Amino acid sequence: MSIVSGADDISVFSKFQELVRGWLPETGATRVDIEYNVIALTGDVMTWIMVDGERKSVHLPREVSFAMHDIRGSQADPHRGAWLYSHLWMEASDGVLHQECDWMCEPVIDDDGPVMDGDAALELDYFPRDPEWIPEWMATKAAAHQKVREARARRRQRDRERRAGKKAEVAQAEGNGAGEPGSGRVGRSGDE
Repeated sequence: MSIVSGADDISVFSKFQELVRGWLPETGATRVDIEYNVIALTGDVMTWIMVDGERKSVHLPREVSFAMHDIRGSQADPHRGAWLYSHLWMEASDGVLHQECDWMCEPVIDDDGPVMDGDAALELDYFPRDPEWIPEWMATKAAAHQKVREARARRRQRDRERRAGKKAEVAQAEGNGAGEPGSGRVGRSGDE
């Protein structure tokens, strides 16, 4: 894990810190911990607060939650992409938001099983990475999805060619005697 400290994310991160600092006292908690697992368009956020020495699961207020979702994109790095896991925390006593991130782990989202191949491919589309920053699990899933993309593209091309062939056959048939006496075809209005 690495600590995030990019200059580009300062205003987004600062806004989120201010929102958490304002919300935390309202809960009566001494600490908040937020774990954010995300890939492409899929994510899972778990939030806990410490109240009277007891850890309680909570949902962030809407405004705080929306601000949090902006952090990841603002912290994306041109070489290693966007992080896939982040732990954010704040002690109410100091009001400072801390963050640890992991760019290489396979995120766990809702215990629904492993990340889908398409999510890994989409992640690389949204946040490209230098080859040394693409973990093996992501490369394998993205490559598998690329095969699916290529098969779909071949199928679409075959369908386009088939439709074009049918249109050409119809056009040729209409051009060869359509509406002529004894052809068995009835001319359309304007064709006669």
